[in-house]
Amino acid sequence: MCRFFAYSGPEILMDELLHNACNSLIKQSKSAQKTHLPVNGDGFGIGWYPTHDDPEPGTFVSVDPAWSNKNLLQLASKLKSSHFFAHVRDASGGLSVSLQNCHPFQHGRYLWMHNGLLDEFDLYRRDLLAQLNDTLFNAIQGSTDSEYAFALYLHNLAQQVERFAGESVDAMQSALLACIKQIMQLRNNKGAHRNAFMNFAVTNGEDTLVTRFSSDENTQPSSLFYAKGQLRRCGQGLLCIENNQNTDEHAIIIASEPLTQDRENWIKVERNHMVIARANQTVKTMAIPLPYQRDL
Repeated sequence: MCRFFAYSGPEILMDELLHNACNSLIKQSKSAQKTHLPVNGDGFGIGWYPTHDDPEPGTFVSVDPAWSNKNLLQLASKLKSSHFFAHVRDASGGLSVSLQNCHPFQHGRYLWMHNGLLDEFDLYRRDLLAQLNDTLFNAIQGSTDSEYAFALYLHNLAQQVERFAGESVDAMQSALLACIKQIMQLRNNKGAHRNAFMNFAVTNGEDTLVTRFSSDENTQPSSLFYAKGQLRRCGQGLLCIENNQNTDEHAIIIASEPLTQDRENWIKVERNHMVIARANQTVKTMAIPLPYQRDL
């Protein structure tokens, strides 16, 4: 499975979490701890929101392993951001290793990542495409189930924006729940019964939503954790997260694995739950209703 994280907080150099942390994402690209396949060498990507007045994020992706790409280390040591995504890829299901298939995916002000696999995706790929308007259909450039799921999310978001009269966190949350529900319905309609892992992450540059979801009740989803507090140097100069009274100094990090050495400050997300982070101020979780329940 892939590994990723989302950061929201005071401006920092991106290499603090990508490279310098004791369990940095670059370290996870070759020796992840909480997955059966520790190597994630099929490309990487970062997406960040500029510090100047620009609502759309920049992205940098590559098919190189994250641990060997000189440009990643150079850029991350120079770029500061208060809100960014990062992802290292393990290409599953025989999908090609290409720039178009590297995460995060970007559309307008939104970034999207996926850790997981929509197994038997070929059975219902055409049905998913049929849900999309021409703009979203033509925006798909790669071949991953992850990018198709992003397009379906954007389709649902457009509907929820009308319902909530704006691109609020409530609209994002409803769109993400609807996206999962539709994928489950499409799978059921085509008899796709093998497990679907849906650890989705989406942000608009301020609010971030991340899911930990598995369609098989007997199978654990991919790992997911979050932490909230001030990033600082602690023992041996390593990063740690410390709570204090000044919440403006807090960061919220949602990650496939804890990035810092103080594991007690990382909270494990329960299976089939969503994490909702409002900038760097609040973070909460909610259960994802199973798709057969009427209140989804």
